[in-house]
Amino acid sequence: MHKYILPPEELSHFVKRIYEIDIPRPSTFAENRVIPMGMGTITFVLKGNPRIKGANGIRPFPNHALGGQYFPTFSFDSDIPSLHYGIALKPTATYKLFNIYLADIQNDFISFDQVVGEQADKIRQKLLKATTTEDRFDLLTDFMLQQRPTSTKYTHLDVVIDYIYKKKGMLKVKELCNKEDVSRRYLEKKFKKFIGFTPGQFVRQVRFNFTCAALAEGDKPVNDILMAFGYHDRSHFMKKFKKYHGGDLSVLTDDKDNLFKTVFSRIMRSDQENSFHP
Repeated sequence: MHKYILPPEELSHFVKRIYEIDIPRPSTFAENRVIPMGMGTITFVLKGNPRIKGANGIRPFPNHALGGQYFPTFSFDSDIPSLHYGIALKPTATYKLFNIYLADIQNDFISFDQVVGEQADKIRQKLLKATTTEDRFDLLTDFMLQQRPTSTKYTHLDVVIDYIYKKKGMLKVKELCNKEDVSRRYLEKKFKKFIGFTPGQFVRQVRFNFTCAALAEGDKPVNDILMAFGYHDRSHFMKKFKKYHGGDLSVLTDDKDNLFKTVFSRIMRSDQENSFHP
């Protein structure tokens, strides 16, 4: 259902992971919920008739697209089996790679040929002709290596994002300001411009995502996990969880497999994925 690789070191400050989502049957919006991760995505549809359901209603999804993050959430369906390949981009990468602010495509997507021209169709055709997941991962890796800028500026925002992930979102915005000796207003301006979140929203989202990942892993009792991440009780966490998922925690804690649990059980795992810049 969900396979992925980590990028080579040369791409590690742009790309979080390269992944495959293979759903061998028709699927519904309720089954395929995606919550904010603070990043953009490049998606290639190789099979299926996907539709996106989000803040802008229900829309057909193109064969390839650059998407912003959806807030609070989005879902997708397909009336036939579907196969997607994607590239999860780190928070400031859409700007560094394509000169597009993530905030400008929040709750939206644009066809990828508007970003890279005819290369979008060419890489999709190569993906369709490839016969293995590994070959497709190699094609996407090579493609992204070609997109790298000749130089990359490392900013206050990059340092702050790294620190948020290092602390798993368990910190206050004031701590971020003190770390980089910048004002709260400065940080808010940068976050809203590049990512579309305030610093506080981003911090809370990262903490929520790490909590969901720990719940999906299932190594500790639920209440112990929630307390470790600063949620005073289950009802405190569930208010946020229902905002994004609408269901109960069984979607993460049951033995039954689903896309939501599968993604979270494999996310936020490695230092490389969570160290967002060189």
